[in-house]
Amino acid sequence: MDDKIEVTEENFGELLIQGLEEAVAIEKGGLRAAQVRRRKVTAREASVAPPPRYTAVRIARVRNKLGASQPVFAGMLNVSPSTVRAWERGAREPDGPTLRLLEVAEKHPEVLTGRVRGTGTRER
Repeated sequence: MDDKIEVTEENFGELLIQGLEEAVAIEKGGLRAAQVRRRKVTAREASVAPPPRYTAVRIARVRNKLGASQPVFAGMLNVSPSTVRAWERGAREPDGPTLRLLEVAEKHPEVLTGRVRGTGTRER
């Protein structure tokens, strides 16, 4: 039961209106929403690539891309500012879950920047 509809310039408006009408009907209880079934992915079926290695230069680049000071970046990652300083000096290397979190910060910075609240005392 995989009814695919090709969307074209000619039918886009009609399909959009139809979709909105269905959404309203679902909200009013006139239609049942589609059910989504999630299937568990097991280790037999999939593998997870390891996170990349983060050098001092790469960590500083990620932080600068986010426009964050070391203390703010530390807060985003839930580590101490001294830890970030040590990483950026090359005195320590991140490991474990922090590597994955740095990967998220690098590839999807909005995930972390959305958690930062400004004080409103300074403009950029």
